[in-house]
Amino acid sequence: MTPGRNKLHYFGADEEEYFHRVADRRTKLLRPLAMFFVRRNVRADTLTLASFLLLPLFFFPLFGLGYYLAAWAVLLLHIGLDGLDGPIARLGRYASDKGALSDILNDISGMVVVALTAIHFGFASPLLGGLYIVTYIYMITFIIARNVLEMPYRVVFKSKYWLYIFLLVKVHFHWDILNPFLLALSVYQTVMTVLGFIRLRRHLPGVLGRGARGAWPAADKVASRERRRQRRAKWRERRQRLWESLKR
Repeated sequence: MTPGRNKLHYFGADEEEYFHRVADRRTKLLRPLAMFFVRRNVRADTLTLASFLLLPLFFFPLFGLGYYLAAWAVLLLHIGLDGLDGPIARLGRYASDKGALSDILNDISGMVVVALTAIHFGFASPLLGGLYIVTYIYMITFIIARNVLEMPYRVVFKSKYWLYIFLLVKVHFHWDILNPFLLALSVYQTVMTVLGFIRLRRHLPGVLGRGARGAWPAADKVASRERRRQRRAKWRERRQRLWESLKR
């Protein structure tokens, strides 16, 4: 996924600016190909839909029939189309949160189809694969929610492409590093989900029962929260200035 300059993405605060720069470079690199589609009025959502359909319609059956090279080619095409829709949207001047939402759904769906393929054909433990899928979706949900509320995670490790690589290694080299990877990432994603849940619970307003005085949050809590937010913003600005000075 290529993040737009909006809040609807699942990158951490420290990595968002880096991915914006990567997205800008990718747009310049893919400009000739992207303009080919723009001039023919092929919208980014069309490529997102094509990328979405490739895995269940082609990757899964090809993998099941043992045509692994063809399956990997389909997976690479899925990734390529997923990376091309962002430049097309930006060059076509219709990048929006609607497209970003479709892109996020496509990203998650790709991970789910590949993980279910690994489980169905016996390359991954059903328990570990199921835990990985569930915790991944929970984690991404809380990342997006926190970004929308301007309280992002600092850094997030997203493991989708590592899942693809470790599945390939297990299929062709028979090294079982896939299941330990699923276990470790399920634990990590569970921790990130719990932290996100706790942070959101503290941030969101609540409703007091009968007999309680006033409304939550109290003025002192609002002021304290605002001071913490300002301190975090200052630290982010300092880190950004330091990063810019180091690049020079």
